[in-house]
This record gives sequence, structure tokens and C-alpha cells, in this order.
Amino acid sequence: MNNRALKIMTVVFIIFALCACSSKKEDDKPAFDISGKTYYNTVDDFNHSDHAKVWFGRNGTFVLNDSYKDGYYEMNGTWELNEDVCTLNVENDSSFSKVIFEVKDDDTIVLKTTLLGSRSDSIFSTTETKGSNSSSSNTNNNASSSETKPEETKPDSTKPEESKPETDSKPKEETSTKDVPCTGLSAPYHNYWAYEGVKDWDLEIVKTPENTTDKITYKSNDEKVVKVDENGKATTVSPGKTTIDITCGSQKLTIGFETRSKDPEAQPVTYKAKIKDVNDQFQPSIYLDGKGNFVFTENLYAGMGEYKGTYKKEENHYILSVKDISFSGFMGDSVKEIDFKIVDDATLKLKTQLCMSSPGELFYKQ
Repeated sequence: MNNRALKIMTVVFIIFALCACSSKKEDDKPAFDISGKTYYNTVDDFNHSDHAKVWFGRNGTFVLNDSYKDGYYEMNGTWELNEDVCTLNVENDSSFSKVIFEVKDDDTIVLKTTLLGSRSDSIFSTTETKGSNSSSSNTNNNASSSETKPEETKPDSTKPEESKPETDSKPKEETSTKDVPCTGLSAPYHNYWAYEGVKDWDLEIVKTPENTTDKITYKSNDEKVVKVDENGKATTVSPGKTTIDITCGSQKLTIGFETRSKDPEAQPVTYKAKIKDVNDQFQPSIYLDGKGNFVFTENLYAGMGEYKGTYKKEENHYILSVKDISFSGFMGDSVKEIDFKIVDDATLKLKTQLCMSSPGELFYKQ
């Protein structure tokens, strides 16, 4: 009986242990939502006026502004979160295709990719650090001044006419109603971008001082690209690039803004050939502007020539209608249509015989 009871107790203990482990495992699952936040590098090794920082948009885009010895540089693209790993897919930098962050909690992420300025394992926090020991030095000054006050007030206590509380309070009342001019404007990024259809996106413009009485105004220089309301909220309209002018009193600031299409076919793209025994600068290339126009550049030994015109996508082909040819001779002046087969997302195959380019040659996305 004792052995049987011991076995039963052992089984019950194992079941409880397994349940406890499984429930704890469930509780430990991360559930971070970092969109709409800006994280700042807690250490600046270059003594710049601002730290490196990364902003995560609610629409799945990001802007990373890294601080390094010569200043700042900017990355942008899209971000995705998988448990506690946040991956930044970089679209505008040839040196970095991805930047990885480990998410520690709702307010802290750790860089896992070494950048030009920020090192791997650098901590980024939603709390922007402004310096060190400033608060402690203030409290020490206050403490020392409070210690000397009793000695200073004793001889003055016999001269009530010298203490003038009325005149002390008047300047405070006057400064509270006085106009406070704006002395500075700043933006978290030099250039912004967002997909079309985004509404009420806060540009996060900062005015100095915060209590300035000067009114801040916003002006989009192309409202077909982006509109900005009086509160600095941007609404994207259609693909294109423009600038936004911000003014506050005598202060002026201009930032760049790009609205991108959600349709990958509407994005500008360049494909370039890799033909053997041809120098890189003379390799044929084709540029599609995302709006139905193309420029095909081809080597003629003596120089480079161009076909220009319009294109359209038909099933798995790009059909180019030639409208203008910037060279003559060979077969160039007789080409009216150029056919490219779409091999995959990054490769096109030429189907038309041209001056120096033959059917079958592959062009790769840059």
C-alpha cells in the first residue's frame, strides 16, 4: 500500500508541475506593440545635439536616424514584429538591407545590428536622455542656499521696509502675459515618406520654447501629394515628392515629403544587364518610372544611346512602345516596340533584337 500511494503521489506531483510550466510558458509570451513610438539611443558617443533614434509608424513604416562622427544619416522602409524580434526592412540604403532590434519591454529595444554610429547591443528607449547629474546639482544648490538663509534673514528682520513683497510679485504677473517669441523649430527627420491613403499623421514638429505665443503654420507645396492641417497632421493623397514649409514667428523650417504607392508596379525601378566583357558603365539598363514611362539605355561602342516611350504590363511581359530614339544607325532607328519577359520579381529577359542587345539577355533589378 505504501509503494502504491507513493506512486500515485508522484504522478499527481508531475501533473501539477507540467500544468504550472505550461501556464507560465503562456504567461511569458511577449505581446509588444511598438507602433507609433520613437525610441532614442541612450548613449551618444559623438556629442551631437541629438541622439540616434528610430520611429515606428502605425502604418508599418519606419524612419531610423543614426548619429555618427560626421553627423547623421537616415534609413527608411517597413518594419515587422515577430514575438520579441523587430525587423526593419531598409529600402533606401545599399549598405544595410535589414536592421534587427530585440524588444525587451514596451519602452526598451536593443539594437542587434552594428550601424555606422550605433553599436550592436545599444539600448534604445522611449525616454530621451538630456544629460546627467543636472537634477542632483540643482538639489545641492537649493540645499546650500537654504542653509544660509536663516543667517541672512536675522539682521534683515529689523528692517521690514527693505523687504518688498509687492514689487517682487509684480514682475511675475507681467511676464506671464508678455509675448514669448519662437526661437527655434525642429523636426525628428529631414525627409518623411508614407504610403498613399494615410490620414492625420503627426509630423511631430517641436517649437522652442514650448510656451511661445507665436503661431505655428504649415504649408504643403503640392497638395496633390500631401495635405497638412493647422495642427501639423499630414494626409497623403497620391504618389510623388514635395516639401512642407513650417513657420513660427521669424523661424522657418522646410522638410521633404514623399507619398508612395501601395502598388509595387507603381514604384520606380531600374534593371541592368550583366553582359560578359562589357564594362559596368556601358551595361544596358532600363528605367521604369512607375507611371507608364520608360528609358532604355544601350551601348553603341562609341557612346550610349536611349530609347524612350511608354510601357504597359501584359500578363508576364512588359511591352515598351518606342516614341523617341536619341541615336540613329544600326537597328536603333527602326525599333518600334521592345518586349521584356518577366522572369521573376527581380529579373527581366529581353525578347527583342536591338542594336547591341540580343534576345535572351537578362536584366536584374537594382
